[in-house]
Amino acid sequence: MKNTKKIKTEGFFEGFANDIKDNPKKLKEFEKAVNKIYAETGDIDVILGALKVLAHLKGNISKLAKNSKIERASVYNLFKKGSNPTFKNVAAVSHNLGVSFNLSFVRK
Repeated sequence: MKNTKKIKTEGFFEGFANDIKDNPKKLKEFEKAVNKIYAETGDIDVILGALKVLAHLKGNISKLAKNSKIERASVYNLFKKGSNPTFKNVAAVSHNLGVSFNLSFVRK
């Protein structure tokens, strides 16, 4: 984490939602923006905000929860500002949204 500064993610990424739907180029730009902001801030709400946008593009939170094998309420709670979801839930939802995580080790 380079900077522990929090950014306001509520409403920030939602502007991307309509642009990225069915547009691979815009989806790639969204991916780059999320990764850049997360790398700069280390703010988990950046990741959760991006997942929320992708979940809404899929359009069915109940189906997402079922496929992720977690309670629907847990999916909604995962997207709440300031939530502290388990990594297991984040990973399950991410996997079902087609999102993967990669580790990079940073030398300080």
